[in-house]
Amino acid sequence: MTKISRRMRTNTQPPKSSGTAVLIFKGVITSVAVSIFCILFLALISLTSDNTFIEAYMQYIMVGVTLTSIFIGSAYATQQAQAMGLIIGMTIGIIYVLVSLSIGIELNNETLSIFVVANKLVAGLAAGALGGLVGVNL
Repeated sequence: MTKISRRMRTNTQPPKSSGTAVLIFKGVITSVAVSIFCILFLALISLTSDNTFIEAYMQYIMVGVTLTSIFIGSAYATQQAQAMGLIIGMTIGIIYVLVSLSIGIELNNETLSIFVVANKLVAGLAAGALGGLVGVNL
């Protein structure tokens, strides 16, 4: 009777995965890149057309751009991680909102109320969590 040997090959290695911090950084960079692209596109549209629709609803459009970019960055990072989607997504949302708020404070030299900051953090957390959950399942 022959004996079946179940040895693993020594030359194969498990796939190398990036660290969580690197994936979070990639997600934030992806979110910022999507935001910059959308902002440039909106600026081009508003400069070339006389559409009052964009000017009237710019605040709401920018909230949509922010939430969409957080969602895309979180989905991208958690798709690569294939785990911890909720944690990675929420972290990306918080970091993006904090970076966005700090840039806005530097440009406008205005103070923010605690309600505005809390509202933006909750929206960023929600978009990041949703993107993280969708990214894990892609």
